[in-house]
Amino acid sequence: MNRAADCDIMIIGGGMVGLLLARLIQQQQPAAELRIAVVEPQPPAPREPGADLDLRVSALAPSSLDLLQRIGALDALPAATRHPYETMRVWQDGGGPHGDHALCFSAAETGVAALGAIVENRAVREVLWEQLAAAPALQWIDQPAEQLRRTDDTCVVRCGDRDWHTRLLVGADGARSWVRQELGVQSRAGGYRQNALVAHLATEVPHADTAWQKFLPDGPVALLPLADGRSSLVWTHAEERTAELQNMSEQAFAACLQQATDAVLGAITCTTERRSFPLQRSHAEIYTGERFALLGDAAHRVHPLAGQGANLGFRDAAVLAAELGRHLQHRWADPGDPRVLRRYERRRKGDNALTLGLMDGLNALFRSPLANVAGAGLGLVNRAGPLKRLLAEQAMGRDIDSGD
Repeated sequence: MNRAADCDIMIIGGGMVGLLLARLIQQQQPAAELRIAVVEPQPPAPREPGADLDLRVSALAPSSLDLLQRIGALDALPAATRHPYETMRVWQDGGGPHGDHALCFSAAETGVAALGAIVENRAVREVLWEQLAAAPALQWIDQPAEQLRRTDDTCVVRCGDRDWHTRLLVGADGARSWVRQELGVQSRAGGYRQNALVAHLATEVPHADTAWQKFLPDGPVALLPLADGRSSLVWTHAEERTAELQNMSEQAFAACLQQATDAVLGAITCTTERRSFPLQRSHAEIYTGERFALLGDAAHRVHPLAGQGANLGFRDAAVLAAELGRHLQHRWADPGDPRVLRRYERRRKGDNALTLGLMDGLNALFRSPLANVAGAGLGLVNRAGPLKRLLAEQAMGRDIDSGD
C-alpha cells in the first residue's frame, strides 16, 4: 500500500450505492485491508418514533437482495421497511390487468420465492451506515468536497480545511455528481417532459403481494405493495399535468387515480403527502479514467418505469468491488490502476446502456400511435414462454456475475 496517501479509496456520496460499495470491499480479502474514506456531510438522522415509511422506496431485484444478504444487511432491515412481491401484472389503457393483452410474471413460474422486494431507501442506508460505523479502518469525512486536483499517483480532494490524498476516487454522489463535473466528464442528458408523482395509499382491495403497472397515454402508473398493507404509488405523467394532480382535493385525486388504475385495488385513500419530481435521463461518456470511477446515478440515470435505477447502481457496486478484489490478489496492486477500472467499465457500461435504451424505447412506444400494437404485444409476450423467461431473468439480474 502507498502510505503517502491518506486513504486507498475515497467514496464521495453516502447513499445506498456508495455505502454498499464500501461494505462489499470490506467483505473480501485482501481488499478488506484497503483504507476507505467516505465523504458524506449529511449522515442519516435517527428515525423518529412512530415515523411513517418514507416516500422513497425501490423495487430491489433478487440480485440486489442477495448482495444485501451477503453483507448481513437484509435481515437487519426492519420488517416494516421491506416487503416481497410475488407477482407483477402489466397492462395497457383500454385493456385490463387480467385480460388477454396483460403481461403477468409470477415467482412460481420463475422458480424463485419472490420476484423482488419493495424496500425503503432510507432504511437500507441506515443499516449500511451502522455497519460501516463499526469498522475501525473506515474514515468518515463530514465536510463537503470542495476542490479536486490530481498528482502523479493520487487524487487530492479538499474537504473543509484539509487536503485528502487518495489512490482511487469513487463518485457515488448522485445525478448531479460533483465528482463527474469536477473531472470534466461529459454526460448525455435529457428530459422526458414527464414528472413522477409519489405517495402511499390505503386501498379497499388488498395488494396481494403484487406490483401493478398500467401504461397510460402519458406514462405508466404503478402500485407497489408495502409491508403494512398499503401501496406505494408512482404515477408518471406529462409535466403539464403536475399542477392539476397536486392541486386536486383528496377525494378528487382518489377518484382520478381509481379510474386511471381501472379500480384494480378498489377505493383509494391517500395516506401521505403527494410529491412530484421531474424525470431525467443521463449517461456518462466514460465511467473511469485516471484514478477515478463513477457508479450509480453519477454514471447513469434511467426512466423509472421498470424500477431498475437502484438495481443498476447495486450491480455497479458489486462489479467494482469484485474487480478490485481480484486485482488486489497481486502483490503491490494499486486500486487506481487503469486496467482494473477499465474492466469495471467494460462490464457495466453495456448493460446500463442496454437498460437505459430499453426503458426509453418502452416509454416512447406506449406514448406513440403504436401504443395499441404494443399493448397487444404484452399479451403475446405473456404467451411466449422462452421470451417471457428471458425478460424475467434480465429483470431479476440473474445474468450479472458479481465476481464470486
